Order: sequence, then structure tokens, then C-alpha cells
Amino acid sequence: MRALLLLLLLLAAAPACAFRTADIRLYSLHKFSSITLTPAGSDVFLGDHRLGPSRVLVRGDKVALDGAHKAGPAKTLKVRAGSAGVWLSGPGLKRRLYTGELAFSQAKGRLKIINTLSLELYLAGVVTAEASDLSQPEAFKAQAVAARTYTRKHASSHTGEGYNLCDSTHCQFYTGAGGISARARLAVEATAGEILVYKGAPAETYYHSVCGGRTENMTYVWPYDHKPYLVSVKDGPTGRPYCSIAPRFKWKTKIYFTGLTRIARQAGWIVSDEEARGLRISAWGTPGRAAELEIYTQRRRIKVSATDFYHGIGRRAGWNAVRSSNFRLIQGGDHVLLDGVGNGHGVGLCQWGAEGMARKGFKYRDILRHYYPGTEIAHD
Repeated sequence: MRALLLLLLLLAAAPACAFRTADIRLYSLHKFSSITLTPAGSDVFLGDHRLGPSRVLVRGDKVALDGAHKAGPAKTLKVRAGSAGVWLSGPGLKRRLYTGELAFSQAKGRLKIINTLSLELYLAGVVTAEASDLSQPEAFKAQAVAARTYTRKHASSHTGEGYNLCDSTHCQFYTGAGGISARARLAVEATAGEILVYKGAPAETYYHSVCGGRTENMTYVWPYDHKPYLVSVKDGPTGRPYCSIAPRFKWKTKIYFTGLTRIARQAGWIVSDEEARGLRISAWGTPGRAAELEIYTQRRRIKVSATDFYHGIGRRAGWNAVRSSNFRLIQGGDHVLLDGVGNGHGVGLCQWGAEGMARKGFKYRDILRHYYPGTEIAHD
């Protein structure tokens, strides 16, 4: 009985066995009804039929294949992309190479593509896409563990829609098997099976590009339950943060009130007859980071969280307009100047901070302990 109790306690403390393949929704931010397939080798098949250049298109509530071999209409077409892979392309879509299995179906009159591939290959693609500007092997390893843990933690994010994760930054950025870097592949191999845990459970390993000198407490960014390991940490010596090596560490953006009015109306912050006439920071998160802003109109003040402001401006004026919540405001006559540092939401791993730490000789485990204090590495 005591042995059984001990076994149950050990099982409760250890992370559950993770999946070894992942189902990823491709081109998840795009709406299209057809796509072109171009095999990169001779081992691309639909059933027993070897495929040449083809096109998959939506026909009513089904999909069909058009090419030397025709198929459909069917609810789902499953293509084995083979070891060399198959290129996908189409109007408005970036040409990308994928391996594994591709399942084509329709959803609301649009094409839906799910890529099933090995978890480690997926992670190599994620690390390549998410850490493309970095150079240090230890920084890549830290990113690999963070990405693997995120995948493990969020594997059920889209199961109701028939897949695990999407390929956009809503989940993790994934652009396929083409151009996977040697550093990313080696980092994934060197950390095989490693995830971060907190009290025996996979941690929430959010990450971002540049913290600007101090990471942010998660509760200032998202209305989630407090995580003791997602708190603000100082990113190196005062005045010389680890991430200060990042290109465009500092930034400035001038926002004219006419432009702010247009964006605020589109975002639903103000109504159609209101005009933005001023902007101020009304609440702070960690030192230097805005948590809430107020927009002044001719008759009222509207509170907008810094997270909503960051996303609202980014979606409508480009993501380089307001790069982080780490800024101060300088008022002008018809505009406001944002004088800021950093890039991204600021929670968890600072990617350029990891690069800076690696350049100073820190190992990836040191980097992960720094940005996720209190977590431990476990094998999944």
C-alpha cells in the first residue's frame, strides 16, 4: 500500500508524457480558397498516387485536387509530404516548404491546412523563426527549452478546432521546414525532451524580443492568475542591460492626434464624433513600463490598458509604431512623442537578453533560471 501511494505521488509530481508529433494550422491568419503544391522530391503522395505540381481548392463544403492526378471532392485530402517536402504557395501567401503530413479541408468556405510533423522538427522551425536574429548557441538552447515548454503547456489550445497550435505569434511563429538553421536544430537536439516546470507542472514560458532593462510582471499585461516565476526581473547591470545589444534597442514614435483619433475610433476606444486631444500614462507597471493610458477627448477621458494600446496601435499602424510598453510621453501641440526602449510584451524570457547573457558566458540553464525564477528543468 505504501509503495502504491509513493508511486501515485511520483506520477502526480512528474509532467505527463507529451505527444511526439504536433498538429499545426498553417497560414492561420490568411483566408484563401486554393493553394498550389509543388513537390520538392519524388516522395509526395496522396494515397498511393505520387503527386506532381497540383492545386487544392475548395468546392462547396469539400476540397478537390487538380493536377496530373485529380481527386475529390472529399471532406479531407491527406498528402504525405515526404522527406524532401512539398512547397505551398498562392496569391498573398508566402511560399513555404513543409514535411510530414498535410490535411486539406474546408472551413467556412476557406481552405484549412493542418500539418502533422514530429515535435522536434516543429521546434527547430519555431526556434529558427523566433530567434532568427540571435547568434549564441546557449541563447538558442534557452529558446528551444522555452518553446518546447510552451508547446507542451498549450498543446490543447486549438484541439476544439482540430489541431494543437497555429503558426502565428498567437501561438508560436512557425514557417515550415525550409531554411531551418543549423543552430536551431542543434539547440533542439542538445536539449531534447527538456521542459521547464514549476512545482512539477509545465511552466508558462512566455517570451519576447527585448525587455529594455527589466522584464514585466505578467499580471500587468494579461488578466491571468499570478505566476511566481513570471515576475519582473532586472536584466543585468543598471545602465547596461543584457539586451542593450539589440538593434533598435531605443525607439521614438510621433503620434499625431488626428492619427490617434482614427485608430481610437477603429479600435472602439472612442465614438465617431469624438476627437483625441491628449494622451497620458495613468498607471504604471514595473518602473518605466506603462500599465494604463488615458485618451483625452473634447468631453471625457478614456482608460485603455497598455496591452490594448500596444495591440490596437500595432494592428492598425504597424508593429514598429509602439514596440513595447516601456516608454515615456512627451506632449506636443498636435501630437505626442513616445520615447521608448524594448520590443514586445516584456514577460518571461528576453531573447536579446539571453543573447547578451550568452555572450558573457552564461549557460542556457542560467539564462532560464534568470528569466523564470523558481522553475526547474525536467525531462518530458
